[in-house]
Amino acid sequence: MSEQQTVISRIAEVSAAVGWQSGTPATEIAGLIVSFLHANHEHLTRFMAEGSELFVDGTIRTEHGSLTYRSIGGEILSPADFRQRTGSHDH
Repeated sequence: MSEQQTVISRIAEVSAAVGWQSGTPATEIAGLIVSFLHANHEHLTRFMAEGSELFVDGTIRTEHGSLTYRSIGGEILSPADFRQRTGSHDH
């Protein structure tokens, strides 16, 4: 299996597990992982080793990503919008 296939497989595996545990569609979790890893390349090795632990310890969070998401209120927001609204800093 190529390195790229290994990364995609790991994203799918973690997404399915976290989705099942949280009652969230795995495709939403996969998108969050891709968004986070795109913005935080330095966490790829840790993600490959620890997987869902990055959710448990709060490392992977919507506001730490790079892609837009739908808020609880139905708005489409970017992580930068969230950080600006909450006064949090870039991750």
